[in-house]
Amino acid sequence: MSSITIDPELKPGEFVIKSLFAEFAVLAEKKIEMVMAEPLEKPLSRSLQRGEDAQFDQLISSMSSIAEHCLPSLLRTLFDWYRRQSGTEDESYEYRPRASTKSKGDEQHRDKDYLLERRDLAIDFIFCLVSVEVLKQIPLHPVPDGLVHEVLNLAFKHFKHKEGYCGPNTGNVHIIADLYAEVIGVLTQSK
Repeated sequence: MSSITIDPELKPGEFVIKSLFAEFAVLAEKKIEMVMAEPLEKPLSRSLQRGEDAQFDQLISSMSSIAEHCLPSLLRTLFDWYRRQSGTEDESYEYRPRASTKSKGDEQHRDKDYLLERRDLAIDFIFCLVSVEVLKQIPLHPVPDGLVHEVLNLAFKHFKHKEGYCGPNTGNVHIIADLYAEVIGVLTQSK
């Protein structure tokens, strides 16, 4: 179990949800750290795809099952996690690749930008994996339209291709766009 403490005096349902999400946060951080240690050329899908980590897959499946009973609050918590990880607490977040090929700046600075961009993309990858699974529960537990619009807005922001962008994360940017398309696909089945 995670190193995050959960008040055992909570109602059983709240305890389960908070414990699951705390475990998710710890495992997601470990996966992000693992991706950051890999070469930039390695696609995120090789490290983060479904089936690569049975424990993480089981955790996401458990979150999907829990979503049958508390989908809106689970989605809000997932969005909060996403914003904290991305450093985008404000609602006006717009995806922009960090690295720019137009500037002839310091190569070390550019490599750091590529690495930070890879971290952002790994966060998006994990967010999409969980979103796809929990949003499958919409027919069982409807969510307010505001949350659906938030999912859609975030997804469509990732479809905008940055003109002139070319770097080691180009393939990963396309993978993330595909994952957000999958998220939208899940939404269209029930909305």
